[in-house]
Amino acid sequence: MNLPRTVVKGKVVDSTPRILPGVPAEYDAIIVGGGHNGLATAAYLGRAGLKTLVLERRDVLGGAAVSEHPWPGYIVSTLSYVLSLMPPEVIRELELHRHGLTLYPLAADYYVPFPDGSHLLLTKDAAQAKAEISKFSRKDAAAWPAFSAYLAKIARLVRPLLLMTPPAVGAKSPADLLELARFAWKLKGLDVQGTGDFVKVMTLSVAELLDEWFESPQVKAARSVSGAIGTYGGPYTPGTAYVLLHHYIGEIDGQMAEWAFVRGGTGAVSQAIADDAREHGADIRTGTRVGKRTSCRRTS
Repeated sequence: MNLPRTVVKGKVVDSTPRILPGVPAEYDAIIVGGGHNGLATAAYLGRAGLKTLVLERRDVLGGAAVSEHPWPGYIVSTLSYVLSLMPPEVIRELELHRHGLTLYPLAADYYVPFPDGSHLLLTKDAAQAKAEISKFSRKDAAAWPAFSAYLAKIARLVRPLLLMTPPAVGAKSPADLLELARFAWKLKGLDVQGTGDFVKVMTLSVAELLDEWFESPQVKAARSVSGAIGTYGGPYTPGTAYVLLHHYIGEIDGQMAEWAFVRGGTGAVSQAIADDAREHGADIRTGTRVGKRTSCRRTS
């Protein structure tokens, strides 16, 4: 079951599955899984001059960011369906627009119909949102702009932290101390009220947060969706207020709190990343199952 003398980072690996015939002897990195994260890793490593091999078990790349053809003539985003939280730095640095990435910002945040025949349509237009919410509560309509500004303020604080390596609290090496200093600098503008708001949004459930701001069950139901979506929990699960915050952190073409559909489905995101990775030397293989991973020990 083994192919002898496969070399990774200059070290001989004892064995590798025979399921990978013809693998060249030298790779700087082997990435298991051709989802968008693995592909982005390969693209960045390639841009740094390293030779990478990406192995994907399925016949299609993308992982959860994938477009498939369940019916002839139709393309469907079968898992992830909109784009927002991909850092614009990644889009820019990997030149994804040059590789064909085309985005169409959503015209509306949510359309929520209710059993009595009423509905709530929320857009970025402040006057339209106020008029819609007023159908259920004038008090909530008046609170909506302040609520949006409240979350936008916290989003501007959290957004830069997403690109930081989490600091090793208690570590004393110069590198770790530098990361701690960078983290502290990001938080330098927080006063006591801001600190309380930050902690609240990071820990409360989305239902508890909305209860502090709104009275209408329809308004709270519509926004609770943004907190519970994509989680193994419900609106009263602690931490889901932070999931709601994601909808204010996301960014499209320099505009925060924006989401977009992708031309060709979200698989087009993965394809654009894969194109950049291949352009910089990555070897990407689909339909390739990894049977065994063997670690090699460094020797002095």
